[in-house]
Amino acid sequence: MRRKYNAPEDLISNESFISWFYRTDTRCISYWDQWIEANPDKREIVDHAVAILKTIQFRDKPVSDEQIMQAEAKLRQSTTDSTGGIVINIRRRKIWYAAAAVAAVLLLAVGMVTFFKPSSTSKYATHYGEIKKDKLPDGTEVFLNANSTVTFNNKWHEGNSREVWISGEAFFHVKKMPSHDKFIVHTDAFDIEVTGTSFNVTNKDGKSSIILKEGSVKIHRPGEEEILMKPGDMVEFSNEKIQKKIVTKQDYMSWMDNKLNLDNTSVADIAKMISEYYGVNVKIDGANTANQTLTAIMPNDNLDVLLEALDAMHELRVIRNGDSITIASDNK
Repeated sequence: MRRKYNAPEDLISNESFISWFYRTDTRCISYWDQWIEANPDKREIVDHAVAILKTIQFRDKPVSDEQIMQAEAKLRQSTTDSTGGIVINIRRRKIWYAAAAVAAVLLLAVGMVTFFKPSSTSKYATHYGEIKKDKLPDGTEVFLNANSTVTFNNKWHEGNSREVWISGEAFFHVKKMPSHDKFIVHTDAFDIEVTGTSFNVTNKDGKSSIILKEGSVKIHRPGEEEILMKPGDMVEFSNEKIQKKIVTKQDYMSWMDNKLNLDNTSVADIAKMISEYYGVNVKIDGANTANQTLTAIMPNDNLDVLLEALDAMHELRVIRNGDSITIASDNK
């Protein structure tokens, strides 16, 4: 019988879920990606479990073999003596990943689940078609694009690093602290370290990117040299590769003004943007239509207005039926 997952603790205590989170086992990654897609009603507990695991990641500090053996020994003893649970065998793929996995399960095994109360983290989130401005506990301004989430610890103390986790897209204007505390943004591909600066960050669909508006930042990725950025630089991670380039236009911020900036953008990419932003199903009628490109700046605060603007474009026809939209060539 398949195991039921009704709470974040059920996921965190599962070895394969931890492997999925730390991306250490391709089979586990494939299984949980499919499970999450097939169980949209469990998305909330998955997000909560991910937020918990992110708060206890071991970063920058190497962990010795002896420390991992000691942690595993404690885990075996606690699961045998107190819970009778299943002991997890630790796969030593990357030392800090393994250590974090042991710590997560050990905390649960010895009855410290209270550490993971929902109140330990907070988040700001936006719905489809919504843009929102919020302030983090330190006064940092964050602008969230549609269908995006920023997660952070409730208690930030002067002298400690300020950490947030982003899903979707956001623009940060980081407040400088007298103690020069670091501000760290975690994405799936890399970590962004700043003290006071402004930048746009995207983390979705297996891609992560940052465009620096002002100030300076450092990009950290396990096992690779850090990347220093200056204003106008863009760092992007896609297809398992990370690259740095210069951005000559400032159009990446147009979303904050409720505008959709199209610069020789294909209809296929436009359809994806609309789907992600408004949560609707967009179909394209024909390969020729998908490959057509548009250059324009369109209003993006109302789906109907946006679709009317697209429909007015040369050789395009837009048909809407509820949440189902079809883009076709007008000459068909």
